[in-house]
Amino acid sequence: MTLRAVILNDTSTRYHHGCSRVMRLLTEGLGRHGLTITARSPARHDWARDGSFLDAMRAADVIVINGEGTLHHGRPAGARLLEVAEHEARGTTPIALVNALWQDNPAEWSEPLSRIDLIAARDSASADTMAQAVGREIRWLPDLSLSAPALTASLPRDGVIVGDSVKPAPRRVLGRAAATLGNAALVPTKTLTGGIWRLGPARAALAAAWYGALGLPALEMPADETAYLNRIARARLHLTGRFHAVCLSMLTETPFLALGSNASKIERLLADAGLDPERLVRAEAFSPPPDAAPFSEAELSAIRGFCDMAQRRAETLFADIAALAKGPA
Repeated sequence: MTLRAVILNDTSTRYHHGCSRVMRLLTEGLGRHGLTITARSPARHDWARDGSFLDAMRAADVIVINGEGTLHHGRPAGARLLEVAEHEARGTTPIALVNALWQDNPAEWSEPLSRIDLIAARDSASADTMAQAVGREIRWLPDLSLSAPALTASLPRDGVIVGDSVKPAPRRVLGRAAATLGNAALVPTKTLTGGIWRLGPARAALAAAWYGALGLPALEMPADETAYLNRIARARLHLTGRFHAVCLSMLTETPFLALGSNASKIERLLADAGLDPERLVRAEAFSPPPDAAPFSEAELSAIRGFCDMAQRRAETLFADIAALAKGPA
């Protein structure tokens, strides 16, 4: 029996290594449990006006929403995702909301949320808040980027890599930090595939514009998820302002220091994983920036336990989505 699934909020189209990994692991996990993905609606796509996607939704056995950082602060993109719960093309098809952050959303979002059959938050605080909104227990498991081993090459660690942030101010802080470190490279979570970005002068101009600084070290743009993970795994320290960069640093056991992002996602990740909250720093901590911040043995043990838990709970989640698609026995 073929089980058909459609996915809303496919973030793999955004040239972001963490998002690409999440979507790969999500689709592979669903596939292991017998689900065939018949259609995907990319992030920010107007799925409600896409006739072919709506047709696939009508024929689907389950609708999967990738929550991934969209359902916070009442954002319009989050409201559009929740609209699927009451859309005519949904009919009686069950919905699974997975990998969801939930923070500071309006009360009126509770109604469509309550009509979703399976909800999996990506942090315990989101699970608690959603449970209050819908009046039932909500499961949580770590971000899906942590739901499989990294499988990186075993190489010596050296130097500092400096990532980026979704917000301009932290990017500028990171740029200034990179300019003062002697053995650093700029390695953002996003990549660009155009041939022009292989040219040194173009990369230097892009780095100056993106980070708002001059005198920067080399800008590296790993081509894919594997290359990005291997680059993180070779570093002695990772300075970043991106949630997924923190996740993948944990996965590769690369020490990191992070600036806050556009929601409390990094704070929640550190709390759930049992890591030192001082790994989330203020801008002043990078004036001057450190060149090392090694994990304690307790942190390494916590990271390993957290990643093991992420893998176990993710496999259970995929199995439960398949059971939802099959319907009552």
